[in-house]
Amino acid sequence: MTRLRTSSAAAALVTVMALAGCSAGQASDPSAIKGSFDIGGRSLYLECTGTGTPTIVMDAGLGNSHTTWAKVVPDVHGANRTCTYDRANIGASDKAPTPRTSSDVVDDLHRLLAAAKVPAPYVLVGHSFAGMSMRLFASTFPNEVVGLVLVDPAPPTFIDDECAIVDASLCDKLRADASPARNPDGLDIDASAKALTAADPLPAVPMIVLAATVHHQATITDPAIEARIEELWQRRLQELAASLPTGSIEVVASGHDIQSLHPETVAAAVRSVLDQTPAAS
Repeated sequence: MTRLRTSSAAAALVTVMALAGCSAGQASDPSAIKGSFDIGGRSLYLECTGTGTPTIVMDAGLGNSHTTWAKVVPDVHGANRTCTYDRANIGASDKAPTPRTSSDVVDDLHRLLAAAKVPAPYVLVGHSFAGMSMRLFASTFPNEVVGLVLVDPAPPTFIDDECAIVDASLCDKLRADASPARNPDGLDIDASAKALTAADPLPAVPMIVLAATVHHQATITDPAIEARIEELWQRRLQELAASLPTGSIEVVASGHDIQSLHPETVAAAVRSVLDQTPAAS
């Protein structure tokens, strides 16, 4: 009985200490957000930490939740408020009808930031497919965006680029793999690419493109074809960086998930863009 009472007391003490720790954390960061917000019949999950403007808003690649930024956030939230979220159909966010496009993602994110009372200006950070969505957000709401960090963003032409290199049967497989039914988001990559191509130009804000050097695809088994696809990917990202006078590119010896493999590089890019924004000058 004595052992049982001691264990119960210890458990109670741990609980009290944990609650005290939570209270202290909340007190030190009164603007912290961790929860879901209604955007009009559906809810999206959002986490924000830190203070300071502009706010950094991060969007993950296809099928990935806000946790993909776990290694990056600690390096940037100390100086500026930093927000990550789950798109519809991902993580803790509600389901949404599919197929969806980047236009739907942009509309959802804009509604989410308004519902959570996270005001502009924003520095947008997007990985892979989310690079298209964040570019579309900046083109759609240019007065709300003061910077961009695109982490190995998918070029909107990447499927067409690959199909111009491979044979017809492999092209068909690549297009099938990119269909809404093949990704958890239910996102139509081709329709999203067309929406981005038709969008207004990007605002003239600081932009850093981080380009990975390794993009293995299970469907590509010929090293020569893989090398040509890699060269095209690099060329497209060079063109993207050159599309803005305020744009630059950094080639990172890394696989596609730079935010996980080299989070310090992503954090440094975010801080560099912040240093160039009007609010930081």
